[in-house]
Amino acid sequence: MKPVIMQSYSTLEVRTAEGYDPEGTNKEAVTHCDSLYPQLASFENDATGTYLPEVVNSKREQPFSGPPTSHEQPIGRICGLPKRTFYLILAGGILVVIGAIAGGVAGGLAHTQHYTSNHSSDPQNAQDGPDGGSSGNGDGDGNGNGNSTTTNPNVNVLSISKLSSTNRTDANGNMHRTVFFQDTSSAIIARRWDSQNKTWTTSNITESMRGSTSPLNPLPGASMASASCFFNTVAETHLWFLVPDNEVSAVWLSDPDAQPDGWEHDPNYGDGPKTYPGSQIAATWQRGSTGSAIGTWVVAYQTPEGDINALNASNWQSPTTVVEARAVADNSSLGLIPQLLGPDSKGVYGVDRVVLVTESLSSGMVGTMQKNTYIGNWSGDGSLINNIPPPSPSLQFAVTLMNNFTQTMFFTLLPNGTVTALWWGGHFRSIPSINFHSGPQVNFTAIAASEDSMFYGISNDEVLQYRPDDTDLSSFVYVETVYP
Repeated sequence: MKPVIMQSYSTLEVRTAEGYDPEGTNKEAVTHCDSLYPQLASFENDATGTYLPEVVNSKREQPFSGPPTSHEQPIGRICGLPKRTFYLILAGGILVVIGAIAGGVAGGLAHTQHYTSNHSSDPQNAQDGPDGGSSGNGDGDGNGNGNSTTTNPNVNVLSISKLSSTNRTDANGNMHRTVFFQDTSSAIIARRWDSQNKTWTTSNITESMRGSTSPLNPLPGASMASASCFFNTVAETHLWFLVPDNEVSAVWLSDPDAQPDGWEHDPNYGDGPKTYPGSQIAATWQRGSTGSAIGTWVVAYQTPEGDINALNASNWQSPTTVVEARAVADNSSLGLIPQLLGPDSKGVYGVDRVVLVTESLSSGMVGTMQKNTYIGNWSGDGSLINNIPPPSPSLQFAVTLMNNFTQTMFFTLLPNGTVTALWWGGHFRSIPSINFHSGPQVNFTAIAASEDSMFYGISNDEVLQYRPDDTDLSSFVYVETVYP
């Protein structure tokens, strides 16, 4: 198998601040009649008893004055004006300048207050981002051209939400699809669709179980995994997710056709296992080895010690270690999928084979998607996608089946929002980058895939659905927006 070769793949707005300077930097220059620059001298007592500054000649020259008469006292002059008149004019000019500056500052503050009050009353502009920080929808130039200096908040989907999807076929042959994610309050939302009504319906699972003895309390951005079945009259849908104490919690629909909103805690599950902080989880339903067997549910997670364990519904309290800690990266992405087994000597395929994908790391911190297979017991089964980044919340695996379970496609969501893949259909084919076309521009933050070849992704506050392009293995075609 050829490795997948990864392609290499502030705004600060500066505003001038203007305001009154109490130190007197905003001064007006005046011309002096004697062509000599003035200096500030000490205050003197004017005849009125008011202290006013005196301006004196820098050369200390004495002004000419004639001898006083018996009817008048000598009068000092500045610029040809009596000193008192000059100072009154100067004081009046200073008051006018101060008044103009004060009026400008007051007007600016009033405008700012008016702008803030108008925008804070608009929920589109006052909406807090998912991380609690205030964000705005406007752009820097106010023209709606996307040149924003702030981050637009999500209003539909939690910005760090993970994604899970599942499908089943009912007794009447109708296809049912369910997609799970978290809204901006971290509530778990289920969007369900069926081929008869062909519409998406919303269930707020967290809200519907608020009155139960154990209300849901999922972690914001919690990893989620789901699986469904209809087999031998049994129809069920299960969802697993992480809660704040890093345990795997479980809810289910015991009769999804009759009670599509009847979510409750799985009574057979018991207390969930403890996980490694930040662990990813994966789940699937595995058909039984015989036609009469109901099959079983399988859940994979990472233990606090770093092992990858698998839980089986035959005994939820007795996990099996599939990959030891030394062979897997901490916070590894996970994927589970059932596969055909066979054909046997009679040309009959079984479906009791399960594949688990995890991530290993080399000494150079280069990741590899590796595979383990279950056929009676778990065993290592080689590597799939090479040269991927080390684990992070934005690096995610997903797996889907194609062409009536005879083909498998393994996806990796990369931190830059693009998706690389590896296809298996008798031989391997590397797909460095999946082309998602005929829909909106995308930059995925979470992905999921179901066993009916459907691909789902969260991008730009929306959950989107895609199907394989029949003419191009490396392309997926936009189907519709799942939410909102």
